[in-house]
Amino acid sequence: MSYAGPVRPRGASRPKPARKSTAESVRETDWQQVAVFGAGLALGIALGAGVAILTAPQTGAETRDDLRRSAARSSRAFGRRSRNAWADVRAELGAMTTAISRRKARRAAARELETESAADHGPVSS
Repeated sequence: MSYAGPVRPRGASRPKPARKSTAESVRETDWQQVAVFGAGLALGIALGAGVAILTAPQTGAETRDDLRRSAARSSRAFGRRSRNAWADVRAELGAMTTAISRRKARRAAARELETESAADHGPVSS
């Protein structure tokens, strides 16, 4: 015969385990794991920078010159694009102004036509 544990009376509920509040579980950070992760991250950054410096195809001065040239080129291109964008905005605003003026003129002409039509025909009676 085997032992199956203590017998509970029917209808009795099992005791619930004590739950930690969320504030308590947040406070229990394993700082040793955080420190290991930070050290690994710093080591990876240092090794990556070292490999990049050792395998660079140019000297530092040449690389800086290339970076300056590409920054100047990008700056000029951005300036051209922004001037073009402002010209596009101005053209669009001009087209909208013209369209609004035409719409106002059409509405005024329609109102004038209605007024003349009403004056010519007189009051309508049934």
